[in-house]
Formats: sequence, C-alpha cells, structure tokens
Amino acid sequence: MITFLDAATKGCGVYTAAEAAKYAKIPIATLNAWFFGTQKRQPLRRGAIHDDGAKAITFVEFVEALAIRALRIDHNISLQKIREAITTAKNQYGIDHPFAHKDHKTVLINQDLHIFLDRNDGNPTGLTGRDKGQKSFKPCIEAYMKNLEFGDDGLASLYTAFTHKDTHVVLKPSMQFGQPVVAETGYSAETLWRAAVIEGGFERAAEVYEVTPEAVEAAYRYCNSELGMAA
Repeated sequence: MITFLDAATKGCGVYTAAEAAKYAKIPIATLNAWFFGTQKRQPLRRGAIHDDGAKAITFVEFVEALAIRALRIDHNISLQKIREAITTAKNQYGIDHPFAHKDHKTVLINQDLHIFLDRNDGNPTGLTGRDKGQKSFKPCIEAYMKNLEFGDDGLASLYTAFTHKDTHVVLKPSMQFGQPVVAETGYSAETLWRAAVIEGGFERAAEVYEVTPEAVEAAYRYCNSELGMAA
C-alpha cells in the first residue's frame, strides 16, 4: 500500500479515476466499480494507493484496466470470471498482477482464463472453469498485452497508446507521472496539442517547442481522436 504522493514520486505512475478512465476509454463509473467497488459489490482488485478519499490507481493498475476492458468488450468475459482469475492467481500462485506481467501472461482459451506460470513452459494453467489448476494443451489466444513493454521485474513499464508517422504517444510511469507523452520529444501530448491550437498549426508549434511537425501532429491527432479534445 502506498500514498498518492509515493506513487507520484517513486516512479509508479499515478492517475485519478477520471484520468485513467479517459486514457483507457472506459466510463468513469465502470472504472470506479472495478477498482473501488460500489455499495453492493466489492472491487475486482484493491488498488495499491490508499489515501483517505483519494480515488487513484498506478500505471500497472491502469494496464490491468486495459486488459479487463479487452476481456469484457472484445471477448465478453464476465466480471465474476475475471474476479475468480485475479483471486486464484494471487492466492494459489502468488501472482499479484496477472494482467500486467511479461512472464505470467494471462490468455483466453475458449471462454476461460489461463496463465503461464513458467516462462519456459508453453502450457498455461487454468484460472477459471473446468481446467482450473490443470495444465492445458489447447491452443490459446492472447486477450491483450498489445503495445506493451516490460521492465526488469517483468511488469508492464510502457504502453504505446497511439502511433502516427512513426511518432509514438506513450504512457510511461517514469515520464511525467505516467501521463501521455510524445516519446520522441518528452513533452506531454496535451502540451503539444495546445501549442498547435494556440499557434494555429503544426509547423509554428514545432518551431516554438523545437520539435518536429510530425510530433505535434501526432499529439494533436491523439488528443482529438483518442481523448475527444476539441480545439
């Protein structure tokens, strides 16, 4: 358990519920229910940040939100099954972040979740359904983990949210507390977006910030198309 300040200053990345919902393209009520629960339902997992009254999550938890969104929307996996997978991974195998770890990838086989316990073993173990606790030899489909890079500890360390003309908007906990940044410049996407709006174009904004017009354009397109920001 850490505080909001710890998360911000120790490279964990920190997102308010509103920010996380916006970047993950999830309704804020949904994200709140997943990580903070409701009056009727416990959260899918308890977040690491524990400040009184603060609703915030770390970068790794943000990545988990992306995974849960993919499982729910793309594969129609129930919250009950996702909760079972998270609980089983932690309680039986000591894996705290089954949706954000390079060596313990969670995969989908039919409608049940499986996890790789050993990076050298090509057969995942069931977390839900009748294969729970058993090795499975069925072909599996990775449900997510696209556009991720991982740190030495195996946990997700960078998420590429948008690419335009070989320029990348990324979320990385060690850069600006995990806010979306144009990787090639170090500037936040919102900063370059605002520059394009204020300066009236990509070229002029690029001159002001000493970056390429492509970097400004990538930031502008990301903020417009992915975050719904309007000039």
